[in-house]
Amino acid sequence: MVQTVKYLQKIPEVKGAVGSALVALGDGNWKMGEGVQVGKAGKGGETDEQAVIEHFIHDVVATTLSSLTTIAKAGKRPAFGAIFVLNNASYMLHQILVSPANVGLLDLLPKATQDLLNSSFRTAKAGYFDANFYPLMQALADEPGGKAKAAAKEKYTRFFDVLEEVRERHRVARVLEGNEEGREVIREEVVKLVVPSLRQFTANKGKEKEIGKNPQKYIKMTPDEVETQIRSFFR
Repeated sequence: MVQTVKYLQKIPEVKGAVGSALVALGDGNWKMGEGVQVGKAGKGGETDEQAVIEHFIHDVVATTLSSLTTIAKAGKRPAFGAIFVLNNASYMLHQILVSPANVGLLDLLPKATQDLLNSSFRTAKAGYFDANFYPLMQALADEPGGKAKAAAKEKYTRFFDVLEEVRERHRVARVLEGNEEGREVIREEVVKLVVPSLRQFTANKGKEKEIGKNPQKYIKMTPDEVETQIRSFFR
């Protein structure tokens, strides 16, 4: 990923040579002959060169993002894979579109490429939430039947077991390291997703007095303590 980004950031510095080479090769022919030869260049060759460079960069970006998903799916730990995809999609978005080291690269990014970078990051973030925090929400979800006290104990047990798994996972795999602003946004979104649901469950069905003897065996943290722990995942 890092080498791909560095490669793209160098293109504006040698735009003329890259454009000439790509026009000679043919628009899209870097994709194993799938492309179609471009027509004659416009005045000075600028129009066709600009277009073919944009197409090339778009294909590099699309192929890289697709490869990230393929690599993640090949792993046997989906939650870690989701963090891997999020980190790399975020890195590519920021290094190419949000804050590129070479601002000349922005002139070579058509709307389709910009949209792809943004949508890939949104998809990666949704996948990260689903894989890492949806199980917490699921642990507190209502289920038909069963005794209320026993069900509450089981839900608390499952919730805190999953929370410990998430804590350990984030200790090993840092999320958006080096992107403090992005980490802050993710942190607040996770807190707003998990903590209100836990508060509601505690208020409605998980009161200590309704758990019976030794409620601390099941209620290992208050909602405020859970919020503090979640925030610690992103420090």
